[in-house]
Amino acid sequence: MKHRGLALVMAAACAVLTVIAAFIYLRQDNTPPEIKIEERDITYTEGDDHEALMDGVSAEDKVDGNLTGKVFVSKIVLTSDDSAIVYYGVMDEHKNIGTARRRVTYRSANTPQEGQVDETSGEVAGMEGEDGQIPSSETALEPDGPKPVMALTTDQMTIKVGQTFDPLSVVQGAVDDKDDMNTLYQNIHADGTYDVRTKGTYEIRYYVTDSDGNASEPHIFTLTVE
Repeated sequence: MKHRGLALVMAAACAVLTVIAAFIYLRQDNTPPEIKIEERDITYTEGDDHEALMDGVSAEDKVDGNLTGKVFVSKIVLTSDDSAIVYYGVMDEHKNIGTARRRVTYRSANTPQEGQVDETSGEVAGMEGEDGQIPSSETALEPDGPKPVMALTTDQMTIKVGQTFDPLSVVQGAVDDKDDMNTLYQNIHADGTYDVRTKGTYEIRYYVTDSDGNASEPHIFTLTVE
């Protein structure tokens, strides 16, 4: 009889633990925020700040609410002489990452404005390669077999105490043999602790995983708060 009573108590305890575990799991925030982009006629000139690119961009998270102020431009990819794709990112408090992109009109810093005469005759001294194209400072990314590959725009950054830092703002991009960039951006990991309110040097370990569970080689990023 005692054994039966003990078994009933254990069964009840297991049931309670199961309910608690299910409750905790259901309360976990695994949904990335959503970036919404309204249609706009935007022209971006090389070297300009990103303020104009934020026109018509908003972000909302089911848990954290309005995240529009945390949206950032992760990269700008030139697709032709006068067109580029702007990639946006936003991260919520649970490190879920939302991404979006849109096409904008692109103007090189060396392109004369309407009504101006191009005194350079189309030449950029010391900048053009043999094919006449201005070389890119970004690293060309290719998948490493089944493993994804990612790159950072820099391996270190110094900010002032209290200044905001977006972990994805230093990610140049990621590629994989199967997954597209939007999928990969949701699986970029930035492991490490840092406090923008406290002076110090912090290390963040970046890597990306694909939908098959393959992980890229890690990159160590140093954040200095002064």
